[in-house]
Amino acid sequence: QTEVPLEGEVILCCYRAVNPYYYKYAVDGINVFAVNLLPLVLVTLVLGYVDSHNHLTSSSVKFTLALLSIMPLSYYIGMAIASISAQSNFAVGAVVNATFGSITELTFYITALIKGSREGNRCYAEIVKSALTGTLVGCVLFVPGLCMVIGGIRHQEQRFNSRSAGVGSALLFLSVGGELRTGVPGFGGTGGPTSLGTTHPPTHPMSLHPAGNPLGHYLCHNCHFDLMDNNGTLYYSHVQPLVYTVSLLLPAAYLIGLFFTLKTHSHIYDIHISDCHMPGHHHSAVVHWSRWRALVILLLSTLCMSACADLATEHISPILTNSTISQYFIGVTVLAMVPELPEIVNGIQFALQNNLSLSIEIGNCIAVQVCMLQIPILVLFTIFYPTNFTLVFSDLHVYASMFSVVLMNYIFMDGKCDYFQGTVLVMVYFILLAVYFFAPSPSGC
Repeated sequence: QTEVPLEGEVILCCYRAVNPYYYKYAVDGINVFAVNLLPLVLVTLVLGYVDSHNHLTSSSVKFTLALLSIMPLSYYIGMAIASISAQSNFAVGAVVNATFGSITELTFYITALIKGSREGNRCYAEIVKSALTGTLVGCVLFVPGLCMVIGGIRHQEQRFNSRSAGVGSALLFLSVGGELRTGVPGFGGTGGPTSLGTTHPPTHPMSLHPAGNPLGHYLCHNCHFDLMDNNGTLYYSHVQPLVYTVSLLLPAAYLIGLFFTLKTHSHIYDIHISDCHMPGHHHSAVVHWSRWRALVILLLSTLCMSACADLATEHISPILTNSTISQYFIGVTVLAMVPELPEIVNGIQFALQNNLSLSIEIGNCIAVQVCMLQIPILVLFTIFYPTNFTLVFSDLHVYASMFSVVLMNYIFMDGKCDYFQGTVLVMVYFILLAVYFFAPSPSGC
């Protein structure tokens, strides 16, 4: 009796259809959820471009499918970047990280700005600003806070690399202080959804001290703020030069930070057993794919991402016009955090393994790239393709961002945490979401 040689290999064998730990499985280095969501991308592209007149599905369904399709694509892009960087020298790895690290968000933001420019609708620019702020606040508060809570339930006290977290905190202080300076009142700040300014002050004497207002407070009617008042003197002479200057300085600071963390001082990112109680050796990048395979997957995922972003911006307009929810809230939640769900899952997995340093580093890296790469690229993009995007944030965005960064630095000072400190970060994040939820939509939207 001869034996028949096996021509295949068992990759995964499950004896039960459902198990809460199936999220840990991977096929060829790819998480099983990302593999299962890949057909959703094909369904989204077919419905979006074949059913252009919404005969089969509505715009809301297409927008939801396009947004969900971004999740597996962002995961594939991140895996490809990690594989290429691990097999390349410092210069190539830094260029790949700087070029494709924010491609998921930039694809959506640029397509939204182009669509808003063609339609003459400034609401798209406001949505982009809200999404940028939501990503920053979410990655600074929600991602590390959630990881601290989940990891703290299993481990009484967790320690992390305070030196590496301090590098990210310093870059965040620099970037928030630079990018959001134009949003401060007195330098082009719009004042947010509740500010009042007027170019037509009341002239009637009784309008300053009306009988129904015994305290003598000013009453403002038809109030507005426009950067282009007086032929745009304030914007073109003061705000725009500052925006361009900061947008050139911050990417340079980001490259210096990459050189510092990956080349000259890479030892501060080594995770020692005595620091984090982690068994095993120092953390090193895992190569799942070859360099050429990762490059092909990166390019294909980027193309599919562009198509899904185009569909999302094409079908978001009915949601913005028909929804009673503030557009600020839609931007800082759905558009900001859905593309980051794969990174949130990775951070939770690291926290459960008592490796909180990597969980914190995930949130810091995304937040730093928002301020030091995404916003400057959007500003420089408007030079070559004029849009109605101006880097002037409302007071609501400014205060939320600055308060989040200050609170994060306070929590990260001692290099250790527990579930209570994580709960504080998460609760502050929910409070900010409540502020955005009850805030009125931007004027004109």
